[in-house]
Amino acid sequence: MKKISLLPERIEQLLNLSHTVSSQAICGEGNVSMRGDDGFYIKASGTDLATLEWEDTVHCDLDGNAKEGEELKPSMEVSFHAWFYRTFPDINFVSHTHPTNTVKILCSARVFNFATRRLFPDQVVRNGVVSCLVPYATPGIPLMEKIEESVTEFIRVEKVFPKLILLQNHGIITASASAKECATSALMCEKSAEIFIGAKLLNNISFLSRDAIAEVNSDPNETYRRNLIK
Repeated sequence: MKKISLLPERIEQLLNLSHTVSSQAICGEGNVSMRGDDGFYIKASGTDLATLEWEDTVHCDLDGNAKEGEELKPSMEVSFHAWFYRTFPDINFVSHTHPTNTVKILCSARVFNFATRRLFPDQVVRNGVVSCLVPYATPGIPLMEKIEESVTEFIRVEKVFPKLILLQNHGIITASASAKECATSALMCEKSAEIFIGAKLLNNISFLSRDAIAEVNSDPNETYRRNLIK
């Protein structure tokens, strides 16, 4: 039995996050993690998001190394989880999945439009005014380096942390102070991708104007709604 030193509510939050986003990954794909105990806990390699239990997680230090006594191996993408926790003290949860409709777009020439344009108000509220787009890199250290480079540049330009990180030809990352916000951002991304593809099939995509996006983003009612899931 894995030693438990975290509050039960915190463990439940991680497991709920995993189970909620599990529809966006199959056959052991994807990973989730949570800050805690001088490091973080991450889904073990080969385990399934849909059935994840506390015993299926690995305790790692902030360099991504499994702590002494851990028997399971952390996800091969542990390096970018470690980078988020080292770099951003407010990040408590990270989710990485491969949602089908989103990946269709990430593997297409339409990826830039999906990252930089918005279709409807809730997409603005949950995924931000624009998303951070990371060029393709091999999973592992090369991907972590591209994520670091892209997220750092996004923050420099946009002055905010990205609500949604799109990995070209790969998948998505959401990182937040709360598990609920992580999950909501991931689910909204896939809903948006489905609408994006459907609108394209109907022959023309009608994007929100920049003014409309700015209005939604600054609306006090939407700010209140956004804060409810933090």
